[in-house]
Order: sequence, then structure tokens, then C-alpha cells
Amino acid sequence: MIANFFKDLWNTLFGTFKKTLTFQGRATKKEFWLYVLFVAVVAIVFGLLGALTAGSALGYIVFGIAAIVYLAMLVCYISLSVRRLHDLGLSGFWLWYLNPAGLPVIYMVYLLDLDSACNRVVEKIQGTGSVWLGWILALLFWPVGATVTLLLLFLYKGKQQDNEFGPNPYIS
Repeated sequence: MIANFFKDLWNTLFGTFKKTLTFQGRATKKEFWLYVLFVAVVAIVFGLLGALTAGSALGYIVFGIAAIVYLAMLVCYISLSVRRLHDLGLSGFWLWYLNPAGLPVIYMVYLLDLDSACNRVVEKIQGTGSVWLGWILALLFWPVGATVTLLLLFLYKGKQQDNEFGPNPYIS
């Protein structure tokens, strides 16, 4: 049972890394959360190594290697997140909208009239009675609300049928 878990983990992570620069297609909930688990373990390992070697020349080497690994994992995370949103039937642009700094992106998309969903968000903000109060409240609560919304979306199981982003990945 444990051997199967590690074999499945290895196959899933290897498949995820192979698709690092692929923003088309879909990623399952399992694929996403196994990668998040992997990133957490890597962060703990580098944190411990950094604490043990702090202040020495080896510590600077560990810090440099960790920075490169984190950057590579960030690129992989972004492409995996876009594919995870595709699995839910959402455009990858929602990753730009639903991040703590996404409000300026939404306003820019609204000004350029690129997405009707952004138009509805800005209209709701401006419809609070006071335009200034609406934007102040949005700036205060957006980072938490957007982060929680993105987390909840990633917890949902994907669509069980083909969608515009690709075939059903849940078929065994």
C-alpha cells in the first residue's frame, strides 16, 4: 500500500514536471494537491538545511540552490494551477484575478472591456452607494477573499465530461 502511494506520487509528480510549460489541458485535483504536498516537503527540507547552515558559506550555497528550486517550482505551480482551473471549466485568467494583488488586474481588464466577469465585479464594487467606499472595502478585503476563493476552487472536483479545455482526465 505504501509502495503504491510512493509509486503513484512519483508518476504524478513526474507527469506534472513534464508539463511545466504546458498551459493547455486539464489537471486533476489529485495531481494538484500531490504537487502542493511535494512543495511543502521541499520547503521544510530547505528550511531545515538553511537553519542548520545559517551564517556559513554552505548556508549561502543552500540559499542559492533553494532560490533556484523555488523559482522552478513556482513556474510549475502556475502552469498546474491554470490547468486545474481548466479542469473546473474556468479560464486560466482567473488565476490573475483571484490572487491577493488581482484587483488592479480586474480593473485594467474592465477598462479594456476584455472579460464580462470583470465587468460584473467592478459594477458590484461601484454599486455600493459610494464609489470610494466600494473601492476601499474591495482593497481591504480582496486579498483574503480572493485567496480563500482560489483555495476553495482548487478543492472542487473537476468536471466529469470533456470541456473546452480538453478531454476528461478522470477516465481510467
